[in-house]
Amino acid sequence: MASDVGRVRTRNEDKVDSDAEAGWAVVADGMGGHRGGDVASAIVVREVRRFLHAAIDRDSTDARRASAIADAIGAANRAVIQAAGEDPRLQGMGSTVVLAGFSDSVLTIGHVGDSRAYIFRYGELHCLTVDHSLLQELVDGGMISAAEARRAPGRGVLTRSLGVDPKVDADIGSCAVEHGDLLMLCSDGLTEMVPESELCDELSRAGDDLAEVTARLIACANRNGGRDNVSVVLVAF
Repeated sequence: MASDVGRVRTRNEDKVDSDAEAGWAVVADGMGGHRGGDVASAIVVREVRRFLHAAIDRDSTDARRASAIADAIGAANRAVIQAAGEDPRLQGMGSTVVLAGFSDSVLTIGHVGDSRAYIFRYGELHCLTVDHSLLQELVDGGMISAAEARRAPGRGVLTRSLGVDPKVDADIGSCAVEHGDLLMLCSDGLTEMVPESELCDELSRAGDDLAEVTARLIACANRNGGRDNVSVVLVAF
């Protein structure tokens, strides 16, 4: 896993964390407030680690894993709201989150915002999340095409994020995983900068050194402009 400030921003408001032994990984992309973005994302990953530390492992049942992920996201949301309420400089801060819990055969994803989860399988990249964004709602409503959305302004306008409402609405879903699958969690600093074809090219070269692949993906984002912070977590099955 790795996170990079990019070529334009002066501060990295993304945070990443993972625990391969316990079977989870998380990416959070913070926003808003005076230094609030990096504070919000740090709170999110801190709360996820604190909550999941004793809650799940790779032998947890699928139901337990899904419940723990939902509860961890809820705890992170409440912690961001509490911190913003205690410090006026942090008012308006928020964060996305994409959180994966996994065994050797089942993957569960919880997410809020536009940070994404993908599975790379047999040379094809499959997105497991749907962005909580204004543009995605326009695409879903048939008002614009997916191709138009990629070129449209306002791509960063979110319809859901942590730190806004005490009752956060996280999407939770599960799927089977196979030997050879590669899970990728990432912030929009990767997907806004690197087309899917280029992501596939890099992931198809993945070997045993996932850190090297992660570094190449971040380098691609920066080479293509690096307009945002970029974060990537890879997990091999």
